[in-house]
Amino acid sequence: MPNLSPSISSQQAVLDQLRAARFGETLLPDLAPDAYARGHAAFEARSDQRSLIGDHLAARLANRDTGPVAVLSVGCGDGSLDAPLAAALVDVLPARPIRYVGIDPFIGSTTAFATALADLGRPGLSAEVHTTSFADAPVSGLFDVLTFVHSMYYVPEVGSALRAAHALLKPGGELLVLSAPRGALNQLVDVLAPPVEGHQQWFSEEIAAAFADAGLQTEETVTLDALLDLEAASDEVLDFTVQARLTPALRSLVRDYLDAVSVLHPTSGVPHVPHPVDVYRVRRAV
Repeated sequence: MPNLSPSISSQQAVLDQLRAARFGETLLPDLAPDAYARGHAAFEARSDQRSLIGDHLAARLANRDTGPVAVLSVGCGDGSLDAPLAAALVDVLPARPIRYVGIDPFIGSTTAFATALADLGRPGLSAEVHTTSFADAPVSGLFDVLTFVHSMYYVPEVGSALRAAHALLKPGGELLVLSAPRGALNQLVDVLAPPVEGHQQWFSEEIAAAFADAGLQTEETVTLDALLDLEAASDEVLDFTVQARLTPALRSLVRDYLDAVSVLHPTSGVPHVPHPVDVYRVRRAV
């Protein structure tokens, strides 16, 4: 990737080429669950976003006054984010019972999640996981904290999911929805990704509107400004980046586009792609 600041004109030019290349073509194949999981892991290894999210959520989850703490992670994946959070929660709140529940539709991920939390071996921590969608998950009880970390993109209807999540909160409980804005990186998804169960992927713009439509008042939205190193990224990582299986011709254009939107990392000086995530928070009334 070139050592240049992003050029709006070159960015738009390559995006127009991608649109032209897709015009009139059949939809690109989506990613099978195992390919999605592999690509996701490789993608996250190139970004500092997960560590930023982990630090932010650890501070939020530890903000519990008394009694047992229950956490529900929707779209928990393989536990690589939630296991460290669960461990941190046990450390910060010793001798307090911790219930940690995960939901994910891919059994490979939920199996890994269960293993990751079991391997913590922390007394006072109980974990469970459900291999299903959020709408169909047989969860019981109410929760102090409910998180959607990069998983609200895939729900059929955002407002319904937000209302259902809010109903699962204890009085004073927090709903935390982490979603990417439709920035430079996700404009690729808009152009190239096939629909998810008949709808586009929802980004921050749709999340904010859905909170308002659902009558849920968000507190101050926080943006975590992560950076993503996609220089010499594998084909599998590029496919995950756009949420579709790319053709060789499209993959070349995608690399050109990433060149155009890259910025210099403030420390290393290596080109990175801006990879922000917005954190929306709603607290249930006491």
